[in-house]
Amino acid sequence: MSETANIALPLLAAAQAQKHVTHNEALLILDSLVQLACLDKDLTAPPSSPKEGDRYLIAGSSPSGAWAGWAGRIARFRDGQWTSLAPKTGWLAYVADEKQLYAFDGQAWAATGGTSGASGSGGAAPSQTSAALFGINTQADTTNRLAVKSDAVLLAWDDVTPGSGDLRVTLNKKAAARDAGFAFQTGYSTRALCGTFGSDDFVVKTSADGTAFTTALTAAAATGIVAFAASPTAPTPADRDGSTRLATTAYVDRAGAAAFARSPVADAAYTIQPTDRTVAVTALTAARTLTLPAASAFPPGATLTILDESGACSPGKALTIARAGSDTINGLTALLLATPYGAVSLQSNGAAKWTITDRITGMNRRTFVDVSGLNTNQTVGSAFTRITLTQKNDDTGGNWDTSSSLYTCPRRGVYQITGSLRVADATGAGTQYGVAVHTTETDGPWFLWHSVGPAPSVRSTYVYSRLTPQAAGDQLRMFSYSDQGVKIIGAGLQICLVSEGD
Repeated sequence: MSETANIALPLLAAAQAQKHVTHNEALLILDSLVQLACLDKDLTAPPSSPKEGDRYLIAGSSPSGAWAGWAGRIARFRDGQWTSLAPKTGWLAYVADEKQLYAFDGQAWAATGGTSGASGSGGAAPSQTSAALFGINTQADTTNRLAVKSDAVLLAWDDVTPGSGDLRVTLNKKAAARDAGFAFQTGYSTRALCGTFGSDDFVVKTSADGTAFTTALTAAAATGIVAFAASPTAPTPADRDGSTRLATTAYVDRAGAAAFARSPVADAAYTIQPTDRTVAVTALTAARTLTLPAASAFPPGATLTILDESGACSPGKALTIARAGSDTINGLTALLLATPYGAVSLQSNGAAKWTITDRITGMNRRTFVDVSGLNTNQTVGSAFTRITLTQKNDDTGGNWDTSSSLYTCPRRGVYQITGSLRVADATGAGTQYGVAVHTTETDGPWFLWHSVGPAPSVRSTYVYSRLTPQAAGDQLRMFSYSDQGVKIIGAGLQICLVSEGD
């Protein structure tokens, strides 16, 4: 035997001359391998200015220059020349520039933490290696077999192989009843968990002490339905919330309720709230005022309806709908409801204006009057003469005064007026006379002239009709005029509100 079995140290032969040469060679090999520390493992050719005793682990599969054919070997610089040593199973080498210890397993060098390394005896590096424990900047143990201490950890897609561009981290558990998930800790005490714990449902759990856990969220594996077990009364967004927060059941219910919110008002003044949608007057014994909310506080597009449910609303017991501040209502400061079961609907522009979108005048029947005078034999001459109408055929609203033959307009609006005059038989041909219904007994565009035909009158009736805008409280009367004089033997008058408001 000329060398040792493990690291091939040369042995002295019997009666050998120059024993110091062999002995020194053995010492130099020991000097190279004992406490083996290589400067680098990634060079593929010798460095340009090596120092005596420098050692390199040759990781490349095709080194060149003086290192040609030495893949996987240990190169050492001695006496101005490069020599190499072939590794054996179990050898350890510390690579200084990486601060990493490598081990040779008989085929390849591998980082002791499991990183793939250089091959031995010219063989290619294996594509994968494994280790029982792996710690980065910390010590792994049998529980935490992979342990990392770092301010940040980056997992990126494979752009070397190359890969697909995807990145997926898989947590695989043996059975549904086991755990797979992430634990978030403070000072090594768990404060939150997320994953599939004890079942296949995905859960988020929190803890104040690392011992007792509350399930905040559960996403069912079978249905995907998400439940918030710890939040049966989750925070409900405010009215008109424009954010993307989750709309809770309470929010939806409240929005539905707001759309149909009904506020009853019994015989009292009332300040309407921005949350009101219907204000219903259920009892009324006197005139009352309902004050609108500020238009800027009411949701644009929402409708506010004010109605008389009592059926008692009338000109004497009217509902005044007043503005707030300097707002306007169809350009006005207020509006009036003065009919039984009347109603008005309004919308706000969200700033300072209210617009009437619908109006139900209710019982306009109560504005209708039908009166007549029969066998009056009333003579009309060259002065405006009011026609006496004392027979009330219909006056539900009580708007006609028989003593003065006057109609009092109960509300502002447009009125339809129709009337007729019958002159006495045998009134001379060509006799002229006129008729009008107006607030004053004067001439004007409301006065219509008639004349008896080419023959004396026989059962002659002349009709009057017009539409006229009137204000609440205006008094209408029927009157006539004739230069020659004419006798009126019958008259009729009908008045009714057909369009309320401006």
